[in-house]
Amino acid sequence: MDSDKPTILIVEDDDVAIAFYTVVLQENKIGSLKICQDSRDVMPLLAEQHVSAILLDLNMPHLKGQELLKQIKVKHPEIPVIVSTGVESVEVAVECMKIGAFDFLSKPVEKNRLVTVVRHAIRQRNIFEALLDSQESYLALSEITTDAILQINEGFKIEFANAAVRSIFEHKREELLNQHFKVLFPEAEYKRFVPALQAFFLADKVMQERSSLENTMEIIGRTKQGEIIPLEISFGKSKSLRRPIVTCIIREITQRKNTERKLKYLAYHDKLTQLGNRDLFNRSLSGYLAEAIRYENRIGALLFLDLDGFKKVNDTLGHDIGDRILVECSRRLRDCLRKSDHIYRFKDESTRTTSADEDLFRFGGDEFVLILTNLRTPTAAATVARKIIQAVGQPYSVEGSESITKIKLGVSVGIAVIPDDGIDATSLVSSADVAMYKAKEQGNQFAFFTKDMNTRAAERLMLEDGLRQAFGKRELSLYYQPLVNQEGTILGAEALLRWQDESGSFISPARFIPIAEETGLIEPMGEWTMNTACDFLHTCNGNGHPDFYISVNFSAKQFDQQQLVERITATAKRTCVNPSNIILEVTESCIMGDPESAIAKMHSIKENNPGIRIAIDDFGTGYSSLGYLSKFPVDILKIDQSFIANLSDENNIKIVDTIIALAHSLNLKTVAEGVATEDHLELLSSKNCDAFQGYYFGAPVPAEEMCRLLEQHTLPL
Repeated sequence: MDSDKPTILIVEDDDVAIAFYTVVLQENKIGSLKICQDSRDVMPLLAEQHVSAILLDLNMPHLKGQELLKQIKVKHPEIPVIVSTGVESVEVAVECMKIGAFDFLSKPVEKNRLVTVVRHAIRQRNIFEALLDSQESYLALSEITTDAILQINEGFKIEFANAAVRSIFEHKREELLNQHFKVLFPEAEYKRFVPALQAFFLADKVMQERSSLENTMEIIGRTKQGEIIPLEISFGKSKSLRRPIVTCIIREITQRKNTERKLKYLAYHDKLTQLGNRDLFNRSLSGYLAEAIRYENRIGALLFLDLDGFKKVNDTLGHDIGDRILVECSRRLRDCLRKSDHIYRFKDESTRTTSADEDLFRFGGDEFVLILTNLRTPTAAATVARKIIQAVGQPYSVEGSESITKIKLGVSVGIAVIPDDGIDATSLVSSADVAMYKAKEQGNQFAFFTKDMNTRAAERLMLEDGLRQAFGKRELSLYYQPLVNQEGTILGAEALLRWQDESGSFISPARFIPIAEETGLIEPMGEWTMNTACDFLHTCNGNGHPDFYISVNFSAKQFDQQQLVERITATAKRTCVNPSNIILEVTESCIMGDPESAIAKMHSIKENNPGIRIAIDDFGTGYSSLGYLSKFPVDILKIDQSFIANLSDENNIKIVDTIIALAHSLNLKTVAEGVATEDHLELLSSKNCDAFQGYYFGAPVPAEEMCRLLEQHTLPL
């Protein structure tokens, strides 16, 4: 190995990262490489080998990068250490810069930046090594470094200054000779750090090590024109023949401080909306609560916001459109704040300003939190909530997608008053969250937290727990609602899940289905429904009704399952039913999130189960693309009952007429849901609707009752 080549020590346990560093550095002929995959071996290695620079991954096992960096800077302060980190470790990266890291690389590392940083580190090491070689070299090389180098005596008078002082302080070095060191700093800042400087004159090297004197610190400097600049200063004591001298190396770190601010911003802000995230929320709320406790007359409020209808938009139109709508929604929320207030942003730590009266945060997904401070009365929070509901409720359009217009969203707002509803973050968030669910029940409203809401929240938890146990207790069952033609002849039935708890009471699907979807229970429930429905279908077909079919609903989560095709096929084979007697119902949101994938999956279902039919449920309530509708291998459109319930409205009649005409033009059958009156049946029959379902023909019934109805063949109209 060429001893003249600089050696770069790579402390990394990721083989991919090691390979990347090796290829890039060798391509650019940047010295020799030494790989160390165990952080515990670094210090012994440095004691034996000369290393020009170190590339240190912060997330090493055993001895963590931050602790290892401290050890290196104590034993080998002359070696530049470049730390590498991911976005999730930005705060650690900032701390490492303060400990003494030369620079940082954010993973994934950009090739050109890697080369530049390593070359600068080697150059810095070479400069310091040359400075240690001889005083003559020191004087010469001090003129080529970009750091200011000054030597001061015991009276804090400047005896030497290199040319770089002019680029940093705007002083010619001749102007600084014999000047007091404090001329380079604001008075208050100089008083802050001068005791550390004095200690270096009084302590020898042994005392410095024993007392752990700080020899590097960040300070504020002042240029000749009075401009304030951030600096890093390092002290080093040396002796001339007659008196002690302290050498100061001063680096201008404006770019580093800007980088730290950017890293802190990334750590505390949501990347999509640029709003504060949960971590920033916790810090901000803690600060305000401390003030509220100290000053008893302070009134504030925490508003918990949840968008209504956003999941449907996201599932139907895709995440890209959903993200753009979230950004627009965030802008509207900002506009709802008072003009005298500001959206919270991470401020420069050296700036002392009052915080905003209103702080807006995104918790992730479609949840936002707003902190209102310095309210005159709690009812002032209601004014803000009304403004938010009105702003969010305005139609959305997507730039560049002219076909997507007038998307409607709502928002439910829960309000917890500070300090009445809590004086800690956990209780306030919990109270506002409970109030938000109450507002959601009312639909696009706001609600203040009340004590009895805790009771309702507990009831919901009990309902969730009961639902988890319902399988084992056999409390779930299937009811069947007939599907008939114009004459009332039973064609098939839709399988509907019912839950009868241990007290014998039926729990409304409107209560337990949303909980099942939120908790993931909808997947095992859906699989059980499919198996039970096919068992019933096998019985009916074998009892003299070979053309009778069963329709089964699939949720978006079920439809997204990787093994969906295999499970449907296995169920059909196990129960020995004819696939042509099975109809799978999916909503528009199931298939419009990723239409191409949905098309492929539906084709696969049909190829593996010849004759099986697919229906789009609740058609007309989503954002289906007519272009995709012609591509979907579907057989049936089920007209949503919201249109049927209001057939007295001319617009609804036109919509129904259009859906039926559209379906027939694509050779699809139509089913009208929610048929409740004879007038409904007559009007829909006149439009040539193919099949009907609703309470006019009968409510959902247990399997035994459905078998009895099948024996009649035709329902009385």
